Amino acid sequence: MDIVNLKDKYDCDYLTGLISRRGLYDYYASLDKSKFIHAMFLDIDNFKRVNDVYGHSMGDKLLICVSQLIQSHTDGFTSRIGGDEYVILLDASIKPNDVEILAQTMLEDLENLDFRKDILSLISLSIGIVFNQPVSQILDDILAKCDAAMYQSKYDGKNRYTVYRSYDKTLEINRNIELEMYDALKTGQFHVYLQPKVNMVSSELYGAEALSRWVHPEDGLRRPDMYIPLFEKNGFISSLDMYVYEEVCKLKASWANEKYGHIPISVNMSRLHLYNKEFPDTLESIAYKYGIPTNELEIEITESTFIKDNAELIRVIDILQEKGFMVSIDDFGSGFSALNLLKDLSVNTIKIDREFLKLSSNNSRGKKVIRNIIAMCLDLKMDVVTEGIETKEQIDFITRCGCQIAQGFYYSKPIPVDEFVVFADEYLSNIHANYTFHLDGDTTAEDCDLVGMLNGEGFEYRQGIFKDSTALHFPGGEPEKNTVFIPTETIVNDSFSVSVWIKPEIFYAWISALYIKFESGFCSIIPNAFDGLSSLRIRDSKEVNGWYDVTGRPLNVTTWWHYSFSYNAKTETATAFINGEVVGALENVPTNRYVKWIILGGDVFQPSFVGDICEFVIYNEAKDHLFMKELHESYISREDFIGFEVDKE
Repeated sequence: MDIVNLKDKYDCDYLTGLISRRGLYDYYASLDKSKFIHAMFLDIDNFKRVNDVYGHSMGDKLLICVSQLIQSHTDGFTSRIGGDEYVILLDASIKPNDVEILAQTMLEDLENLDFRKDILSLISLSIGIVFNQPVSQILDDILAKCDAAMYQSKYDGKNRYTVYRSYDKTLEINRNIELEMYDALKTGQFHVYLQPKVNMVSSELYGAEALSRWVHPEDGLRRPDMYIPLFEKNGFISSLDMYVYEEVCKLKASWANEKYGHIPISVNMSRLHLYNKEFPDTLESIAYKYGIPTNELEIEITESTFIKDNAELIRVIDILQEKGFMVSIDDFGSGFSALNLLKDLSVNTIKIDREFLKLSSNNSRGKKVIRNIIAMCLDLKMDVVTEGIETKEQIDFITRCGCQIAQGFYYSKPIPVDEFVVFADEYLSNIHANYTFHLDGDTTAEDCDLVGMLNGEGFEYRQGIFKDSTALHFPGGEPEKNTVFIPTETIVNDSFSVSVWIKPEIFYAWISALYIKFESGFCSIIPNAFDGLSSLRIRDSKEVNGWYDVTGRPLNVTTWWHYSFSYNAKTETATAFINGEVVGALENVPTNRYVKWIILGGDVFQPSFVGDICEFVIYNEAKDHLFMKELHESYISREDFIGFEVDKE
């Protein structure tokens, strides 16, 4: 190409003297349509930062200097088409390898420009190249290809060149997505989808994770893997994160009077937010704007984020928790920093990565790793959510490991808000905070279809604690015989409480009125234990000396006693109550998990209980002294209560 006197013939850029965008199009229109060309698109990395830090005057000087560098290296047509962008057109007779050498030389020589070194340390070039393009095609099509290749250079770390490959449409797709993303955010094309988190033991809706879905006006629903990786590279993910977060706050505000209005919803946050010191304050102000308690919002941060930003993340997590937010580590087990995270971070929740679950649950060693990781998290008072649950076999395995909360296609894929509302109605409609077995003529639980199973014979119903009620009489017998098995799904939390009315008829030492067997131990109510005193006994099978007894006062025979207890897994505290009053408490009691049996009237060690039992209630949370006192008062204050007046036999 003859470049002599081009500047006299075509419109030029006032600042650099290079041919302008208009001149580029005029020049291209003059070319022989039978010819072929190579094209290069160059962009100065971080140029905006130079303008912001050093001012536009210094930015102009830099543009002039870079323009001179580019022009000095090319024998083709060089144009500054706007801002910090340049286009070079070369005759296709030049070998492609020589063009790549030219690009690499410009990258290296930029570092040695006669310019301020502090500014040069900030900038580099990203270059896109396309080879052998027929002049017969539209110039915009050629520029789109080398522009897409240039952006790929930026995504790959800048300070490099990329050659456009005609068979690789990813570059064009990514470029088109970038051109559309800001308008898509403004026009509400990004929709919030919710994936439920479910308690695998009770099938109760536990919470949800908010995810973005791009509903494009022409393409329809775009898969997240089409745009999320791109947004993470170009930084747009920060804007999308905050958009989704605010949409979640709006959504929860609209649910204020719904039964699912206070379920926690988690939102993913990119590592880019860590560099913004105002990030926690911004989250808090948005939550307050819509009247949403911060403890109903969970901030999810992926495990991989901690590789480079551990110290900064710890600081941010502490601030978020001070403000009341829950914080979770997403994709736990996907990297190599997992155990260090358990040691260093005081997060609320660990989410086990789906691929880690799949790989680790295929062999016995892997299963032991998952079981022990869950145990460590729970012992550190972290909740555990397992992602990617798809089969009943996975549910059985992971619940036996001690994890109760799941997220996966077995329950639901991410769904639009209207579908989630239907899901929430279904999964909340039959959920009980407590389960009551009156034992008044049958063993059916109140307000649900759970039924206790009679195991043996000799049962009968006798006078209960209310005038027109009955209690179940247990005749005694061999260990585990003539008992009632209560459905295990009545206990679905690590923290729980029990309330029951007991009237012993014959006192045998160490006989249980209630026995709850866990995967790693048991707890039982023993009316006659040490020296005739009652006891709440808890056994931790993981320890040789893991025996924990909360001793209470004697329970006399042929007398009704209201015995209750609570276990708080967060504080590891067991408290026993008799007739509404605290009779004993014990701290540092390890948590037992995964209920295997709940037996009324006996256990597997001693002969079975002889006496009457009624009003057996399980609460799936730890109850305090005030609640137990008021509960006892609610029984004895009833006009038909005769529990303390029944003739002693």
